[in-house]
Formats: sequence, structure tokens, C-alpha cells
Amino acid sequence: MSSLYKQVLCSALVGALAAGQAHAALTLSDAFDGGWADLSHPASARGWVFDVLTMPNGNKTLYLSGYLYDGEGNPIWVTASPLLGEFEFGASADLFMLEGGTFNGPGTETPVQSRFGSIEVEFASCTEGTVSVTPDAATGFAPMSWTINPLQNVVTAEVSGCAYKAEFTGCPAGTSAGTLPRSCVLTGAITRDITLTNNITWQLEGLVTVGGDNANSATVTIDPGTLITGSGDSADYLYVNPGSKVYANGTPYAPIVFTSPRDGHLGQTPAPGDWGGIVLSGNAPDNKCPAAPFDCRSEFNPDLRYGGDDANDSSGSLRYVQSRYAGFVFTEGREVNAFTFQAVGNGTVLDHLQSFRGKDDGFEWFGGTVNAKNLVSYEGGDDAFDWDEGWSGKVQFAYAKWAPESLALGNDNGFEASNQADNHDATPRSTPGWSNVTLIGNGSGGGNGLHLKEGTGGHLGNIVVSGFNKDGKACLLVDHAATGAIVGTALTLDHAWLDCSTNVADGSNGTAGRAQALFDGGDGNGSGNAQLDGFLPNAGSPLRNGGLVTDDAFFTPAPYIGAFRDSNDDWTAGWTHGIVR
Repeated sequence: MSSLYKQVLCSALVGALAAGQAHAALTLSDAFDGGWADLSHPASARGWVFDVLTMPNGNKTLYLSGYLYDGEGNPIWVTASPLLGEFEFGASADLFMLEGGTFNGPGTETPVQSRFGSIEVEFASCTEGTVSVTPDAATGFAPMSWTINPLQNVVTAEVSGCAYKAEFTGCPAGTSAGTLPRSCVLTGAITRDITLTNNITWQLEGLVTVGGDNANSATVTIDPGTLITGSGDSADYLYVNPGSKVYANGTPYAPIVFTSPRDGHLGQTPAPGDWGGIVLSGNAPDNKCPAAPFDCRSEFNPDLRYGGDDANDSSGSLRYVQSRYAGFVFTEGREVNAFTFQAVGNGTVLDHLQSFRGKDDGFEWFGGTVNAKNLVSYEGGDDAFDWDEGWSGKVQFAYAKWAPESLALGNDNGFEASNQADNHDATPRSTPGWSNVTLIGNGSGGGNGLHLKEGTGGHLGNIVVSGFNKDGKACLLVDHAATGAIVGTALTLDHAWLDCSTNVADGSNGTAGRAQALFDGGDGNGSGNAQLDGFLPNAGSPLRNGGLVTDDAFFTPAPYIGAFRDSNDDWTAGWTHGIVR
């Protein structure tokens, strides 16, 4: 970047900013950076240079500059810097003329800025946009507009990282126009295979089911970078029935986002519970309905059934998916989690998933055998990771962080781990395997780090728990006699590090000393200052070399405690939202 161009970008910051004008199915990123021009007139030099800056909250500043020519053929350099919401694809702003410096080398003086008029910019895809300039009357210029295309072929260039290669042309058959620009509504039952493309913002209206209960099965495929919102006025959630599938495979540079319709739009404020969540239901074992007819029922909607005897069942795959502001409350105690897995089998792939500011749990498993890697539960209103009804999957690399009490978002346990509320010794018993987990409380509120209760088993290793310091709470709590009875056998904890005001505590009903026994009985357990910089271990942290490598092929060798190896191992970067680093 030339010195003059840098000066132009800095100068443009002092100009008035205008709000973005549209909220739709295209997310600007640095993939749109560079030169764009009216390629239908290659000799006219009608070009613009864009530079997209993404802020921590997802909003964007679009720095732009271009050349215009006066009646005598002299170049005029104009600049603007509109502000856009995260999901806005068009904006208007004041346009400024820069005078001073030179056009053929580094500037030797600071350019002087004066208003030229206004500009509107809108992108239709990775490969097409429009620019309209309305000059002020005093300039003597007439209004002008261009259709522009990037100078590099971003359709074929993988390095571009741009997923939005088709333009919005209207809503497909069976859908209707939504309340947001370029949006289409999904409602009722999906009983045929469909693809949710990323040139459309898809709005869920009420309960949207995929297939029937092992009948009229359907597959929903979701493109990378697709935006899916609620409608904003009902219990909107996506429910994949047993026998049907969803393939939501985002990428690190184009995650799939489920969120509030108010998210990513300047002037609007999303809130936890603005929509429901994502629910996968399958035919895997569940100890609440261990035999035919396998009639387990969703706690938030008893009309919806799940459960079976196929441990290898597949509900599809979720990769690089965010679920923000979920957790719609039907009635007290009946909320949808950001991610809910009901009797989901281990043929399903769960990889790189984030829950952000959900009103209920970040992730909850009701039975099933499904495994997962790289999970993030951030600033949720209830538990980060919750399981019951005999879940026996595996998870590696999981991170949870609670919001400060001042935000009043609510918070509870890191793990809320149960076998079954009605029968603590029901079989198959919950026995998940967890490795490389970082749980960070907010220091003053919330619940326990690891709340192990109601007969849960499990093999928990390479876990750091820190900052669960509320009076009466602890890093580790063992609750109920059925849980205490299996300490050291079906329930183990090793290579764990506890860093709370109270590290271990007993619960109720005959668990005296069992939390301490669980901690003392595991290899490599320790306590004290975890030496974290935010959520990453610093150079002197005891976590960096205190882990264990298991011989289970599912687990990637990671001989350290916690989800992150060191300060250079932030695998949350790039595909998540709102994480403070």
C-alpha cells in the first residue's frame, strides 16, 4: 500500500459516517479488498479501491477511494468510509475530495479534505457491486453510477476466501419474502431435499421441521457463509427429525450463522432468547426410552419424539456453525438450547461450533453417542455444556467463558452433568469422554465449574477450571449418592487443574468426601494459579506440560491441560464471534 493511500485512508476517518442501508445475505470481509472497476469500459479507468476493516463486534468500516476526472481531464481523488453492520452489504456516506500530495508517488504533504457529495455502495456478490455518486451542486459534476467488478477473479481464486458467488434473484418456490432485504421465510415441514444458499437470508418462522419422525425423510444442505435468523416474534427453531439430516458445513472464513433478526444491523440490539435454536434428533440409544418404541420426548415440545437403538446413526454434520442469541422461553423451564442433540448417533459430525449469548445452555446432549471437537460456549445464560439421559460421546477441545456480572446475562455451571433425573442408575449410563477443556467463570457469579450429579459417569481429562468463585460454589462438585458411588470407576478425573476460591465441594445425599476422592484419585491433578492470559496459558503456566495423551484414536495427541497449548494456539480465531482476546 502506498504512503499516499495510507494517508487517504487515515484522512477519511475524520469524515462523517453514515449507517449501512441494507441487511442481507452477504457478509463483507477482507476478501472484498482491492481494486474494483467498470470492466465494461476498460479504457475509462472508472475504478475504486476498497479496504474492509472488521471490528471486534462484527461491524465493518469500508474504506474506499477512487479517481474522478474533471472537464479538463484532471484527476480528482475522492474517499469515503461508511460504517456497516456485520450483515449489511450496502451503505451510503459523505464523499470527500482530497487535494495535495501527488498521484505518482509518495505524498510529501498531508492531503486537504473537503466535501464532494455523497456515495452509495452496494455489493451483490463476490464479483459484482454498484457505486453511485451524487456530487454537490457546487462541484459542477453530474450524478454518476457504475456497475463494478473485482480486478482479480475471485470466483476461481481460492485465496480470495469469498463464499458469496451468486446474486439474489428472488425467493424459491415454497418460500415467501421475509422482513429483511434479500430474505426468504422457511416455515412448517421440509419434506424434500433442499439447499439453503448463501445469497439469501433465511428466516425461520415458528417450528421448522426437517422430515417427519423416521418418515418423509429429507436432507437440508446449507452453504458456507449462509445467514439464518428467526422471525423475531415467535418461537423460531430448526428441528431435524430422526431419519433426516442437515449438512451445515461452513468454513473458517465463511461460518454459517444462526442468529436474531436484529443481529448485525446498525441501530438494533439483539438479545438472548430472540429465537429458539438448533435441534438434532436421532435414533441412537437413550436411557429414558431404552427399548421399543423408544418414545423419548423433547422437554421443550412433547410432540417431538427421539430415541432408538442405532449407536451409529447419522443426523448429518455441523462444521463451523455459530448459534447466537438463542434460547427462546416457551414457559419456565422450557427453553431451547443454542445446540440440542437428542439421541444423536456417532455417525454425525460436530466440529467447530460456537454458542454466543444464548439464554439457556450452550450445548446439551440428551442421550446418544455423538462426538464433537472444537466447541465454544461464550457468555451464555445457563450451563455451558449439559448432558443427561445416558450420553456416551466424546469431546476434545472445548472452551467456555462467562460474561461479567455487570452485563446481567445470567450464568450457571461449566458442566452440568447428569445420568437421569428420575433414575440415577439408569442404563446405559452417561459416560462421555472429555479432553482438553478450558472453563473460565466470571469470578463472582454463576454456578460450579464441574457439577457432576444424578449418577453421571464420565472420563474427564486435561481440564482447567478457573474463576468459579461465588460463595457456596466450587470448581468441582459431586452431587447425589449414585454419583459418589462410581467415583474411581465409571467416573474419573485426571490431569485436571482447579483454580477457584473453593476447589472441591460435596453435594447432597451421601456424597461427603467424594469430590475430594475424585480429585485425589486421578493422576496429574493439581490446583493453584493457572497463569492464564485471558484464556491462553502464559509462558510459565503449569498447564502447558501437564497433560496426558490417550490411546483413543478419536483424540488428537494434545499433552497439555486445557483447550489451548500456549499463547499461539488460539483455534477460536477467525470463525467465532465476539470473543475478547
